Amino acid sequence: MNFPFSLASTSQALTIEAVVINLLLAFTLSMLIVGVYRVTNRHKAINISFLMTMLILSMVVALVMMVIGNSIARAFSLVGALSIIRFRSVVKDNRDIAYIFFSLSAGMAAGIGLYSVAIFGVGTILAILLLLDFVKFGQSMHGLFLLRFQYFTSDTDEATFMPVFDEFLSTYRRISVKTVRMGQFVEHSYLVRLRKDANEERLITRLSALEGMERVTLLAEDVETEV
Repeated sequence: MNFPFSLASTSQALTIEAVVINLLLAFTLSMLIVGVYRVTNRHKAINISFLMTMLILSMVVALVMMVIGNSIARAFSLVGALSIIRFRSVVKDNRDIAYIFFSLSAGMAAGIGLYSVAIFGVGTILAILLLLDFVKFGQSMHGLFLLRFQYFTSDTDEATFMPVFDEFLSTYRRISVKTVRMGQFVEHSYLVRLRKDANEERLITRLSALEGMERVTLLAEDVETEV
């Protein structure tokens, strides 16, 4: 037996050198993926645990692909073993899911020895992602915000805050209006664009100073939830 220089237990003998090369390639590709992820998400808080997950996942998948080889029985055994694992982490951004699959694909390609597919495939996708980030594809236009505020129904009407709108906003469009707190308050939501010389804090201060006004909130248009 010539172990550890070959792994004859797989359907196709893998040398130790091949195993190390596959794992190193998976690690290198996942590092590139993580780097592009950080660049394209530079305006958001980065979860270090998520970055480590992508690195580990790519190498583990590469190892799994080498273990499975061409054996269908091993593939079904692996599925059965993994079915008992429960993942409870909630992924808030859909792009994070895409990057997880990206790391998985890189690890799979490296694990089965498709080096050309792994290198050129990952490289092409990363180049496209960087290009999309450079041209700001899908990003909201500058100065677009969601303005939300509440006021007493008996103290304030639209004529009260419209002068403030005209002073600070270039455009505005009402999205919704509803009563809150058992009808004591009216809540308005507007999609607004600030003037070039307008200041967000001054807008909030001016609206908050109006009689009967409460809870003025200004959110960037691409923010899904209020923190």
